[in-house]
Formats: sequence, structure tokens, C-alpha cells
Amino acid sequence: MKKSKKAVQIFSVMVLVLSLFFSPAIAAAAVELATTYPGIAAGSGEVVTFPLEIVNNGSQSRVVTLQVEALPEGWHASIEGKGRQVNQVYVFANSEANADLKVQIPRELEQGVYTVTVSASAEGTILDRLNLQIKVSQESTGADQLKAQYSEIKGSADASFNYKLTLTNNSNAEQVYSLGADLPQGWQISFKPSYEQQEVASIPVAAGQSVDLNVSITPAPGVEAGEYDVDVYAVSAQGQVSERLTLIISGSYRMEYTTASERLNTELVAGQEKKITMVVRNTGSAPLNNIRLSASTPKDWNVSYDVEKIEFLKPGEEQQVTATITASSKAIAGDYALTLTAYADEIRKVADMRVTVKTSTLWGLVGVVIVLLVCGGVYWIFRKYGRR
Repeated sequence: MKKSKKAVQIFSVMVLVLSLFFSPAIAAAAVELATTYPGIAAGSGEVVTFPLEIVNNGSQSRVVTLQVEALPEGWHASIEGKGRQVNQVYVFANSEANADLKVQIPRELEQGVYTVTVSASAEGTILDRLNLQIKVSQESTGADQLKAQYSEIKGSADASFNYKLTLTNNSNAEQVYSLGADLPQGWQISFKPSYEQQEVASIPVAAGQSVDLNVSITPAPGVEAGEYDVDVYAVSAQGQVSERLTLIISGSYRMEYTTASERLNTELVAGQEKKITMVVRNTGSAPLNNIRLSASTPKDWNVSYDVEKIEFLKPGEEQQVTATITASSKAIAGDYALTLTAYADEIRKVADMRVTVKTSTLWGLVGVVIVLLVCGGVYWIFRKYGRR
């Protein structure tokens, strides 16, 4: 009986010792440190993000300290929660908390697999460790991308240049990208998600996903013809990606054709001619070539020019020409419409004129003379034959 009692006592002591010996292991198992993708590929110079899950399997809430234990030389890392650096998280019982480990990879780095170790501890006791592997290659397989379907577009200066870009998030977490561009002064740009009309300044992209963007660039008024480069970029917490877009501007074609006084009405006597000074003005940003002058007139009218063709007119320049309008001798008094046209190889412009025709004063004098002659003849007849 004494031996049995002694054996029970020895067994109880052994259980107590074993429980004390294994208590740290049990505590360690109560907290786990995990991430969905512990091994990723990235390129030198990138910032990679590992979403961390701190799981508390215990029945008591606790404060867990997070620490980067091992980091390759020259690398930088930080643990963040809701955009701020943290070193501790509070985890409720039978629950989990989240944090982000951000790792900055040096720009000049040999290819290879590198390990980063993160630990979770409480009251000085390590509860769990997590080894993360980053495979670095020169191809930057993990880099985000911003690519244009067509990076060069040609058009006139008064047109909008529309590009389709694809923004790809190659990280293992959702990223919000701020959109922008380096524009010349006076230029405008807009970003719209494909199949949407709302302009956006930023856009979220899920991990491993892509979004299409419609980008519209409008040059400043009066921009000269030429080739222009615009760098478009998307900035996230992980870094920046950009794409260079090229606009080949052929210039805008605009022309004014009017009188020197800018009045498009005049008066003319039937059968006579009148000279009018016309002005051809290049108000666009591209040269005008082979400007021909013509006119559409009523029957038996005529319009001639002292210059039949203007070979070349630079932007901002003008040239005066003299148009001679000859009215028909049979024209009766009234208003007549004439269309004067200037044709260039690139554009056409018309000037619609109203010509008021008046009868000649000579015919009025002739009428007066005839009336006087008739009156004089009647008077002579009465004088000669009136007394008989």
C-alpha cells in the first residue's frame, strides 16, 4: 500500500515537472504568424509588401510584439498598420489581427533568393517565427506595369489625343495608385476607367490584377506643330510606374478670308466695276499651301483678282489681294449675293458679300434732258400755232 502511494506521488511530480517544461511550447502554439504568399518574385529597386496575419488561438487576449529579426545587408524593412509603422498589435482571444511588412530591395543587387525573418513575441518569449523568401531577378518579374496599347499618336493641334493604358498590380496585396503626368504648360489630361465616363485621380487595383485606363491629352491652344513627349505615371505605396506617350502634332488648319475693313457689303453701279481689298489670313498653327481664289457671281457679272494664287502662308501671316467686281450692264437696282472663296490644299474659306446695285446717274440726266426737250417742243408748238 505504501509502495502504491509512493508511486502515485512520484507520477504527480513528474506530470508537474513536464507541464512546467512544456508550457512555453504550448504558449508558442497559441499564437501563429502567417502570410498567404511567403515566397514571391521581385526586381531590384522594388518595394514588396507581405500582408501578415497574427492569429491568437488562446482563450485570452494579448499584446504581440512584431520584429524583423533577419534582413539581408543593405535592405530596409518596416511593419505597418493602417499606414503607420507599428511594433505591437493587440489580438483578441480566438481572433486575428493584420499588419503589413514592407521590404525595400536595393537597386543594385545580384540575382538570387533572399530571406527575411519576422518574429512574434509576448513578454520576451518568442511565440512564432516566419521566414519569407524573395527571389530577385534582373527581369523584375514582380514589378508593377503601366503600358500603352499605342504609345505614339498623330493628330492636329486642335484635337484630343486618346490613349489606352493598362495598369498591372504584380504585388500580393491590393494597391491604390495616384495618377498623374508631366505636362507642358497649358496642356490638360484626364484619366477614365474603361467603359466609364467619370474622371478619376486615383484607382485601386487588386493583387495580381490589371485595369484599363482611357487617357485623353489636350494640347494648349496655339501649340506649334512638332513631336511632344508626355510621361504618365501611377504612384502607390509600393513605388511608381510610368509610361512615355508621344504626340505627333501636325498643326491645326485655320484660315480667315474677309475684306480689309471686315465689312462684307458694298455698292456698285450697273455696268461698272469696283476694287475691293481682300485679306487671306492664316490663323492656324500649320502652314497653308497653294491658296487659290475664285468667285461665284450672278449671270453676266465678273470677279477677277490681281493675284491668282498664294503659294505659301505661314501661321500668323496674312496677304492682301485686290478683287475687282464688275456688275452686269443689265443689272437692275437691288441687292445681289456674291460668294468669294479661298481654297488651300488643307482648308477652304468663303466670304459671302452683298452688293447693292444702283442705276447710273447718267440715265437720270438723259431722262431730265428728254423731259426738257419735250416741254420745249410743246412750248414752241403753242407759240407758233397757238394764235391761229
